Amino acid sequence: RMSMAKKRYKDRLKFLHENEEAALRIQCLWRGYLVRKELKDRRDYLNANLKHIIRIQAWVRGYQIRKNYLQLTQDKPSVQVLYKFLYLLDQSAVDHAEEAELRKHKASIVKEIRHNQQLEKEINEMDIKIGLLVKNRLTLQDVVTASKKLKKGGEMVPKNRGLKELSKESREMLESYQHLFYLLQTNPKYLAKLLFTMPQNNCTKFMESVVLTIYNYGTNSREECLLLRLIENALKEEVQRKVDKVQDISTGSPTVIKIVVGYYRGTQGNQNSLKSLLGPLIEQVMEDSDLNMNIHPLEVYKAWISRTEMETGEPSKLPYDVTPEQALKHKEVTDEIENTIKKLVKIIKSFQEKIIGTVDQMPYGIRYMAMCLRKNLKEKFPESSEEEILKAVGNLLYYRYMNPVITAPDSFEVIDLAAGSNMNNVQRRNLGSIAKILQHAASFKIFDSDARYLASLNSFIKTAYIKFMEFFDAASTITDIDEHFNMDEFSDVTMLNKPMIFISPNEISSTHQLLLDHQKQVTDTDDDPMNEVLAALGPVPEDEAMLGDKSTEFGLVLTNKWELNMSDESNIQALFSKTKYLIVDLLKIQRGETFTAILHTAANTQQQELYKAIHSRRLAAENEKTSEEEKNSKMALFDPNDTTIEKLKEHILKNLQILEQHKLVTPTEDYQEILTSIAKDICNQRKYRQRRKQDLKKIGETVERMNKKKKYYGEAVTYYQEYVKACVNNLSKGGKSKKGDKRKTAKYSAQKLYEKGVLVEIEKVPVSSFKAVTIEFSTTDQAGMFEVSGKLSGFNIDKINVVFENLLQLQYEGVSTLKFEDSGVVVNVNLLIFLLNKKFYGVE
Repeated sequence: RMSMAKKRYKDRLKFLHENEEAALRIQCLWRGYLVRKELKDRRDYLNANLKHIIRIQAWVRGYQIRKNYLQLTQDKPSVQVLYKFLYLLDQSAVDHAEEAELRKHKASIVKEIRHNQQLEKEINEMDIKIGLLVKNRLTLQDVVTASKKLKKGGEMVPKNRGLKELSKESREMLESYQHLFYLLQTNPKYLAKLLFTMPQNNCTKFMESVVLTIYNYGTNSREECLLLRLIENALKEEVQRKVDKVQDISTGSPTVIKIVVGYYRGTQGNQNSLKSLLGPLIEQVMEDSDLNMNIHPLEVYKAWISRTEMETGEPSKLPYDVTPEQALKHKEVTDEIENTIKKLVKIIKSFQEKIIGTVDQMPYGIRYMAMCLRKNLKEKFPESSEEEILKAVGNLLYYRYMNPVITAPDSFEVIDLAAGSNMNNVQRRNLGSIAKILQHAASFKIFDSDARYLASLNSFIKTAYIKFMEFFDAASTITDIDEHFNMDEFSDVTMLNKPMIFISPNEISSTHQLLLDHQKQVTDTDDDPMNEVLAALGPVPEDEAMLGDKSTEFGLVLTNKWELNMSDESNIQALFSKTKYLIVDLLKIQRGETFTAILHTAANTQQQELYKAIHSRRLAAENEKTSEEEKNSKMALFDPNDTTIEKLKEHILKNLQILEQHKLVTPTEDYQEILTSIAKDICNQRKYRQRRKQDLKKIGETVERMNKKKKYYGEAVTYYQEYVKACVNNLSKGGKSKKGDKRKTAKYSAQKLYEKGVLVEIEKVPVSSFKAVTIEFSTTDQAGMFEVSGKLSGFNIDKINVVFENLLQLQYEGVSTLKFEDSGVVVNVNLLIFLLNKKFYGVE
């Protein structure tokens, strides 16, 4: 058997060796079949789970992107992180077109602002000239009237107009107060700090009178926007200074919140908002005469006894004076309380649904204050939960703003009552019960064992509380203030009429004194604009006549002392932006471990060729620009001289040295400041594009308003010029004229003018020779201009042209004498005006 087995083995081995090639092929085919089968099974499995696979892949990619993005938003993102997101900074043709249009519009606005400022300056000068001409005429009339009164033994009492007096001193003080109150109105930090540095017993009165006056009680969108900015700053100051825990908002009495809630509940427009919101429901409750929301056990018990006695006609055998616990032992009492609670819950639900459903109808101001409160509390108490902060916001929105309106609607003019009629006790109790349960729901205050008869309300309170939290969250989430009011840095300069407030001299002086008393606390630095304005004003005028009647309000026009910054960016900011642009170009071409290493590492041939191709394309695009302003703009980022990567790096290093001098970058930290700025640009690219579209729309509206203002100023200048010309023409009513000559003349000797005080001196001519000098005043073809000629012993002296308006301007500025340089003649300004008035303007 062994021999036979060996023989079979050898024969088999021989057979395999003889057919080795066929055996290998069979093995190969079998293994191939197995692999293909495994691959097919895997593919079928993947196809069967394709949706899940896509979801997993998306999740992994999302996770990787989020991980990289979180690194991008860190305080110090590295160059390696920037590489992954540089593609987001690529600008499309639309981006370039929008940027060009935005720059074009801004440049246009800047030119128009400068032009309008020049026109406004001319109008102000003409306004003074007209005032001086009118004052000159009135002064002459007053002199004539006074002289007549003096002849009759009368007494002349001069009129005092305070800040409105047409004198240089009053004008300068008026302008300084205009600058002061413009600064207070447009820069909220001053009043916000002042409110909490002044004595707190005066804070409320100052806020309600002076502060609201400065903002005209928010009567238009501009004043309301500025008032809200003040509220934002004042609320931040109060939270930082006086709030020690979140609960202080609910348990304390924050000054700003109390005053502002009262303001928004008291103004007519906001009263109408509350009336439309709560008025119909309140009236419905009041009109239901059968409604009685009495849920106190003792009162229900006594009412039940009284009703039983009236129905039976017999005295009740139950004791009248019992405790609440004893009263609740009677089924009739508990049943009535339960029925009343069901009615109460139904009514409260309607109130809550109305409040929650009309969140968009709430005044923007109260919602913005809620958003600011929420933000400030989060910043000061980061460890507090969102629920705890929303409770504080709810205390503002419901308890302080709405709850008093429900409990006392007659006090806030939310309901219309007939003359002589008042709310009865039942109506007040019904509304009080509704407000109480709503407040419990808003603050999540459930009823405990002390009021177990109301325990059935707890389930409703829990449900209502969740809805209130959603409402408080929605109400305190609102659009940005600039977007809501459509305000930007050009808003004030595009207004046809300057802002005006109505304020009394007493309020002006008290505000001035408060700012002087707390100047160090209110201003941030020595070069603060407020210091400059207060220095120009000096101390509060002790002379009451300087301000006028302190109890009489007048319109104070507000003006900005400081011109708008006319450049889109300062030079250093433009350099910073341009350097970022160049660095992004470099990072797209060349990579390295650190930015400093990239700057000092030579680029290879492939990188050089790639950069040259990019540079050529940009150079061609730059040459296509037709506007010289576009080519030479400071904001132009492309430099055609950066033809190689080495030159690009030299350019970057040169810029970085300048930025280092201004302490904007630090070389020892791998220029981290500029890398962080690039990372922020990447993160904000989408927001920037959206903002740019909004800016384009807004700036288009600004251009339209600027054109209207330009037209208005142009018409005003023309009108003023014609009016001044007419005033000067109408002045002349007297004087003598030569025969055949329409010009009016007046001739004097220099000695007579010297005796009158008109002539002060003539250079190189002694007083003893004044008798030989003859001086003649003549009108000219130009209204208001006089020609002054003279003769000395038959020889003519150089003629002098005197403009009457210029003399009035010198008198306004307090100049006493005027010297004519060519002739050396010195005259007394006031007496010369008097002489010209007397001889040429008809005053005898």
